[in-house]
Amino acid sequence: MLDQNWDDDSDYRSAVRRTRIMMALASVVILVVIAVGVVAVFGVSLFLDLAEILSG
Repeated sequence: MLDQNWDDDSDYRSAVRRTRIMMALASVVILVVIAVGVVAVFGVSLFLDLAEILSG
């Protein structure tokens, strides 16, 4: 990893702030993907149950 020569604390704080924002954004995206997957699984299950009830 490259050694950073921080000129002052403002560069460091800015980098930390950007890192925290990116981590928060990544966490939100991961949660949305998981939620979409769960909804898809339950949606398919519900659809199959409904199709079985209507066909039977």
